[in-house]
Amino acid sequence: MTPVDRATVEAVAARLTAAGVPTPAVDARWLVEHVVEVAGSCTGCGAALLDGLVARRAAREPLQLVLGRSWFRELELLVAPGVFVPRPETEIVAGVAIDEARGLDAPIVAEPCTGTGAIALSVAVEVPGARVVATDLDAAAVDLARDNLGRVLAGDAGPPLVADQVEVLPGDLLEPLAPKLRGRLDVLVSNPPYLPAADRGSWEPEVGDHDPDRALVGGVDGHEVVDRLLALAVDWLRPGGLVVLEIDDRRGADARTAASAVGLTDVALVHDLTGAERAVVARRRQERPPTSGHPTRG
Repeated sequence: MTPVDRATVEAVAARLTAAGVPTPAVDARWLVEHVVEVAGSCTGCGAALLDGLVARRAAREPLQLVLGRSWFRELELLVAPGVFVPRPETEIVAGVAIDEARGLDAPIVAEPCTGTGAIALSVAVEVPGARVVATDLDAAAVDLARDNLGRVLAGDAGPPLVADQVEVLPGDLLEPLAPKLRGRLDVLVSNPPYLPAADRGSWEPEVGDHDPDRALVGGVDGHEVVDRLLALAVDWLRPGGLVVLEIDDRRGADARTAASAVGLTDVALVHDLTGAERAVVARRRQERPPTSGHPTRG
């Protein structure tokens, strides 16, 4: 851990507290450590840098955007304005996909709505031999995910990655995937937009003023993209393959119903560390083996 001056951290925390920042002490520590890492100290040029960063956080810009990076499982990822910032609770969703993929030989994993590439890259670095295809409809997200992929390949973001293990494609959900992958995916995992349009205006500034609306709102009802992905899972997963989708924690029952309605089995909800219903998981139905022998004649 970078050594920092306690009085400086406390002064920054006081500014953030006055601005209504939810976690002032933690954020203050991160900001001071960042300035010490970049400038060597919080005096001179470092003091000016710190003042500017604190002002941005006090204005309720997300800490990750202020720092220009976000930590997700084993990775240090770049973040950028206009692209959804990954949240700690999504690490739970990624973990379910990773645990599933680890038990398979050369698994094929798809992650639509990739954003920064956090889930896709985590699967790739934590499951050697996995092939991962990530997609996003937004060009800025595709560019950022590819930048993060490049950093991982270069060893600048965390554990090493094998070249050609991850592909980031532009397009809507699974449309960019090669047709030959239909019915062959082992895992389909995503943190899609899942909030209802009526929620607009109720979010904290860090969300409403900075995360792109298209990454938050799933439609009028909010469940539209989740429903589409569950329906796609039936066609794109191999028999027995797993779908893992982050959901609105108010919509667990709806997600279970939707998964069952399209014919998925073993439907369950995954809770995060706060106890909230964070994801729906389900499997494509296993194909029944052909019956042997001859039918009985009556």
